[in-house]
Amino acid sequence: MSPPLVFMMGQAPAFLPTDRVYAKNHMWAVAVEGGYRFGLSAYAVRLLGEMRHVKWSVAEGTMIRRGQPVGYVEASKATSDLYTPMSGVFVQRNENVVADPKLINSDLYEAAWLFRITGGGETFLSPHEYLTHVETSWPLAQRMLKAQVSNPKNRD
Repeated sequence: MSPPLVFMMGQAPAFLPTDRVYAKNHMWAVAVEGGYRFGLSAYAVRLLGEMRHVKWSVAEGTMIRRGQPVGYVEASKATSDLYTPMSGVFVQRNENVVADPKLINSDLYEAAWLFRITGGGETFLSPHEYLTHVETSWPLAQRMLKAQVSNPKNRD
């Protein structure tokens, strides 16, 4: 396997494995059994902070459309809805991350996958295309982070 790509978020590296594809909503995808398994990219996890809570809002077996919220994560820096990067059937969610959300911070590219959707026909970004996407997104993310720090009322 090729070494991961690295995006520096200030002093902190965000590793992007090259053995998977990515969605613009900062999820990685690995092809499995007629669909994809999804998880959060290191870029997303670094922006959100230490994971504290994962909650699902759809049941397994539900037909979903691309961009539909299926749950949310609560972290030390932010709470974020989880939106599906493709349409299909929501066939499996990873209950291990519900039981231990910190798993997302420690093993986000393997054990901490979030959900699996069957279907196809979606186009995802290659690792290099995703790297370009985060490079483009980073200035806005930095401005948002600085706004949170300068206005502590916006935080938990």
